[in-house]
This record gives sequence, structure tokens and C-alpha cells, in this order.
Amino acid sequence: MKPRLGTGPVGTAALGFPGEQSSTGFTALMKRAVMLLMSALREIFDESAYVRFLKRRHMVSSREAYSAFSREYEATTARRPKCC
Repeated sequence: MKPRLGTGPVGTAALGFPGEQSSTGFTALMKRAVMLLMSALREIFDESAYVRFLKRRHMVSSREAYSAFSREYEATTARRPKCC
């Protein structure tokens, strides 16, 4: 006879929720989702910073413009004091 999921000591049946899987799988999934969202937001904000850089310098997007943006962005982030 095959045991049901969630009925062992690892599942939430031990916590009073029969037939459900442990929350560790859900927690891991949520952690991955949050990390993906944060990565996307970082990308979006870097892209916005690049567009603002182009407007400020009256430039069009090119390899040279992105190189200048990268140097400026790295210089400003290197000067920021790091907390903790």
C-alpha cells in the first residue's frame, strides 16, 4: 500500500492538516517568484535609468552611449556608502 502525500512526519498532517503537502515546497516556490520579480524590477529600473541618461545627454541609443552610461552608473554606485 502506497502512503498518501502529507500523511508522514514531513507533511502538514502532523500539524493538523491531513492530506496536504508541507509548506516548504510552497515557501521555496514563493521565494523563487519573489526573486524573479526583484530581478525583473532591477532590469526595468536600470532600463529607465538608461533612458533618462540618453535624454539628459541628448544622445541616441548606441554602443558608445551605453558604454558611457555604464561608466557613469558604476561611478555613482561605487560612491554610495554601503549600509550593513
